[in-house]
Amino acid sequence: MSVDWFIAGAGALALIIVAVRIFRILYNILAPYVFLKPIDLKKRAGASWAVVTGATDGIGKGYCFELAARGFNILLVSRTQSKLDATKQEILAKYPHINVRTAAYDFTDASTSGYQNLLTQLNEVDVGILVNNVGMFHGYPEIVHKIEFGSARDVAVVNTLPPTLLTAGILPQMVARKAGIIVNIGSSAGFNPMAQWAIYSATKKYVSWLSAILRKEYEHQGITVQNIAPMLVSTKMTGNPRSAFLVPDVTKFVKSAVNTIGNVAETTGYIGHQIQAEFTGLLPAFVIDKAVAAKSEQLRNLAFAKRGKSS
Repeated sequence: MSVDWFIAGAGALALIIVAVRIFRILYNILAPYVFLKPIDLKKRAGASWAVVTGATDGIGKGYCFELAARGFNILLVSRTQSKLDATKQEILAKYPHINVRTAAYDFTDASTSGYQNLLTQLNEVDVGILVNNVGMFHGYPEIVHKIEFGSARDVAVVNTLPPTLLTAGILPQMVARKAGIIVNIGSSAGFNPMAQWAIYSATKKYVSWLSAILRKEYEHQGITVQNIAPMLVSTKMTGNPRSAFLVPDVTKFVKSAVNTIGNVAETTGYIGHQIQAEFTGLLPAFVIDKAVAAKSEQLRNLAFAKRGKSS
């Protein structure tokens, strides 16, 4: 009799665990992208300026246009002044009612003085939203000791220092008014330890972990911290693949991602990506490892072919 009760209890527990897992998957997919309404960003931000790093291309540029459409003034931060000026003019041509500023900074410069000078410029405005988007990849998948040393250093620096130091430098004004939004752009590469993507994958996990800790430290002070971990978006950095349901263009992706601010702490930013992430999470590690290895080999061969090398 006791054995029957044990078996029945174990079966019921297993069913509960499965039901909870299914509920979480459905919630993560449907709640941010179907059921929950976008929040009032201006009210949550508490100020009218949005700072965006990596602002002249891809997802960063998309955030600039989307936040401008929602009435925020934009402070663009990127490396090349000419591209900053061109992006500024594009934004003003479409949204002439807002203000746009620029700040040129090469984020491979990890110097304290460099960051202090940049933060002096950023703190000249009341920053309601900080989008830490700037990031780098080392060209193609490769094991660590074969990555060119300077490239390895730059990826580690650019992917971790900006969200850390810019956040630390902007937070005082957000804390003072008890309002503000920080959006850190990570990557789905941080979901799993990925062979041949060691530095990139690890730095994106760092961004996720940093975001989670910042929420513990500042959420009670009225500051929203979100980590967005996208999968493949059609951008220059990803080779501009053809847009599809699972590979959105920048405009579609960013509009979706911005709508999730304040409703979810960490997500992929787009329903097609979230579906992929949830079902990938059900796979055993060895299956993911094999898939990553196959994709890495494909990308390496492509890169070598473009450079006229042989693998």
